[in-house]
Amino acid sequence: MAKKRFRSAMSGYNKDEVNKYIENMMDEYEAKIVEKETIIKELNKKIEDMQVMYDELKSREDALSKEKASITKALMKANELSEQIVKEAKDTAFKEVAELEVRAEEEREKIVDIKKQLSALQASAAKLLEKFSDSLEKTIGSSEEQK
Repeated sequence: MAKKRFRSAMSGYNKDEVNKYIENMMDEYEAKIVEKETIIKELNKKIEDMQVMYDELKSREDALSKEKASITKALMKANELSEQIVKEAKDTAFKEVAELEVRAEEEREKIVDIKKQLSALQASAAKLLEKFSDSLEKTIGSSEEQK
């Protein structure tokens, strides 16, 4: 509209054309202002929506960060506990093996003692049988002599 030309009237430009031109310019200007205000409102709404989304995402990030920290802490505690359990199990197993070795040695010694006692009993029984046999032979021999 900057190239608009007005017809000349007797004392300058035609007032009706100038007034219509100014009214058109004002209408267009007001329409553009309304359009710009609408765009500004839409952009402000988008900014608000984006801020809400940002706040939600930030909240989720914080929650996930806290959850990650608690999971990490729980995993570390579980790892420490498992290491402690394994150590205690190894210590207990070592003690039990040592006790079983001592008991096995004691049982071996008992077996050796029992074998010695058995050998002594066998020798004693053999001597008794020999004495009994000798005694029996003497008794049988003396009873045959008496006949």
